[in-house]
Amino acid sequence: MKFFCSSAQRSPMAVSKRIIWMTGILLAMLIILGPIYLLVKYSISDGPSITTGGKPIPFWPLHPTLSVYGYLFSDRHFYAVLGNSVLIALMTVACSMLLGVPAAYILGRYKIPGRRIVLLGIISVRLFPDIASVIPIVEFFIFVGAHQTYMGVILSHTLLALPYVIFIGMGAFETIPHELEDQASVMGANRFQTFYSVLVPLAVPGLAAAAIYTFLLSWDEFIFAYFLTFGRQEMFTLTLYLNGLKYAEPQNLLAATSVCLSIPVIAFSMLVQRYMIAGISSGSIK
Repeated sequence: MKFFCSSAQRSPMAVSKRIIWMTGILLAMLIILGPIYLLVKYSISDGPSITTGGKPIPFWPLHPTLSVYGYLFSDRHFYAVLGNSVLIALMTVACSMLLGVPAAYILGRYKIPGRRIVLLGIISVRLFPDIASVIPIVEFFIFVGAHQTYMGVILSHTLLALPYVIFIGMGAFETIPHELEDQASVMGANRFQTFYSVLVPLAVPGLAAAAIYTFLLSWDEFIFAYFLTFGRQEMFTLTLYLNGLKYAEPQNLLAATSVCLSIPVIAFSMLVQRYMIAGISSGSIK
C-alpha cells in the first residue's frame, strides 16, 4: 500500500518533467526548422508575396513558383562555383586525412616527449578567431606565391581542419587495444602494415567522422576563401557566390542559392550521422 501511494505521489512530478522535456524538444525543433522554412518559403515566393506594400507578409507564398531556381540553374557561373566548392572540399579532406591520421596515431598510441606541448600547439590554431588569423596566413601565402590558387585555399582549409582530425583520430586510436599491435608484430607485420591493415580499419568510424567534419568545414568556409582568391570569380566557391548576391534583386534568388548551398550538407549529414556519432563518442569509452 505504501508503495502505491509513493508511486502516485511521484506521478505529478514525472508528468511535469515530461512536459518540460516535450516543450524543450518542440522549441529546439522550432529553432532548427524555422530558418529552413523561411529559406524554402522565400525561394519559391512570387513578387507580391515578398513586396506586400505594407500588408502582412503571408505565411505561405500566394503563388509559389520555381522560376528563380530555373534562373539559377541556367547560370553557367553557378555550376563553375559548385565545382570549385566540391573540388576544394574533397582535396581538403584528402590533405587533412593524409597529414592528420598519422599524427593522430603517433600522438594517440605513443607517449612521446613534449606531447602536451605539441597538443597545445595544435589546438592553438583554433583558439583564435578566423578573422584574426587570416591576415598572417594570407601574408605568408602571398610570400610563397600560393595566393590566388586553388592550392592556397585548400591548404588554408586543411590548416583549419587538422586540429579536429588529429583530436578525433586520437580518440579513435586510443580505444583500440594494444594487444592487437603485439599480435600483428608476432605474426611478422611491420609498423606500417600494422597501422594500415589493422588499426586504420578499426578506427574507421572515428576517421569517417573527422573526414565528414572536414568536408563540412571546407564547404561552409568563407573568410579564407574570400581573402585568398582576391576577387577572382573563376575561383569563387558557393559561399563567395552567395556573398555576391546579398544585394541582388529579387532577394528570393538569395534564398534559392542558400537552399542549394544547404541541401548537400543536410543530406550528407543525415546519411553519415551514425559515423559522426560513433566517431565523436569513440574516445569516451575505453
